[in-house]
Amino acid sequence: MKVMRVTSRLCGGRLWQRLALALCVPLTAVSLLVGCGRDNPLNEPVERFGMVEVPYDRAIRLSVAEVPAGELAALELRGPESDSPVWESRVMGKDEQLHTVRLGATRGEVLGTSSSPALTDAERQALSQRLDRARILPDEAAREAADHGETVTAVRLEERDGVPVWRVSVLGVADDEATVHVVDATTGKVVERLPA
Repeated sequence: MKVMRVTSRLCGGRLWQRLALALCVPLTAVSLLVGCGRDNPLNEPVERFGMVEVPYDRAIRLSVAEVPAGELAALELRGPESDSPVWESRVMGKDEQLHTVRLGATRGEVLGTSSSPALTDAERQALSQRLDRARILPDEAAREAADHGETVTAVRLEERDGVPVWRVSVLGVADDEATVHVVDATTGKVVERLPA
C-alpha cells in the first residue's frame, strides 16, 4: 500500500510540474515581448534620420561643385525625418551671386540649382568679405562642433563682433532640440554652445 501512495504522489507531482512548465513558458515569452517592446525587441537606439544617407561634408562638396568657383555660405537639412530629406545650400559663385543648391539627402542627387533672392550690394559685399576672412572651411567647423554620434543639421557663416563665425547646429540621437555651436571661422575654436 505504501508503494502505491508513493507512486501516485510522484506521478501526480510530475503532472503538476509539467502543467506548470507548460503554462510558464508562454507567460515568460509574453512578458519578454512586453518588456522589450514589440517594435524594438533588442532595445537598440532607433536611428533618428533613417533616410539621410548623405552626410553634411559630402553635401558641402556636392553643393560647391555645382557653382563655378563656389564657396559655401550656408547649408541646412530640410525634412530630416521625412521620406525625402533635402540638403539646401547657399553658395557664393565667382560672379559674387548667391546660388541655392538642393540635394537629395538620401542619394546625393542634385534636385535643382537656382539664383537665390537678390542681395543688396552691401549684403553681397559683406558676405564676400566674410568668406574671404574665413580661414576655417565649413566642414572643418562642423567636425570641430559635432561629437561622435551627433548629426550636423545646419552650417551658416555669420559675423559676430566683427569676426566671421560658423554657426553649426548639431542634434544628438536622444536630443529633441539642436545645440548650436559657434565656431570662430579664423581659429576653428568653439567659442559658444547654446540651445537652438
